Amino acid sequence: MTRMVVAAWTVGDHYRMLITLGRRHLGEDEIHTTLAPARAEAVATLRRGQREGVFADHLPAPVLAQALEALMLALAEENAAGPWADPTGEAAATAFLVAAGVAPQRAALQVQEVIGRDRAAGDG
Repeated sequence: MTRMVVAAWTVGDHYRMLITLGRRHLGEDEIHTTLAPARAEAVATLRRGQREGVFADHLPAPVLAQALEALMLALAEENAAGPWADPTGEAAATAFLVAAGVAPQRAALQVQEVIGRDRAAGDG
């Protein structure tokens, strides 16, 4: 899940203007449909994580996925518009995992580990 969030952050950063325009001009329904494949993968991963006790199970996985998707879109907009910047997606990925029910320290360590491995492998 961490890899997926960091990858989505990178894509979102490159295409955030198109995503923002799409939300305004195409409407939320069209964006919802466009993001359906990524959402389906997120739901499957969340379900697996809920079964394994990694993610919170107070919400059904599809509802949690929708909330996490909204969180990521809001963070991407703030990254572009505000004084806050997260070029690597580390803070956004950590926030995502915490919102999914991972303890903050564990989430931060997981994100740092994934980003570090990606850098060492030349992926980021």
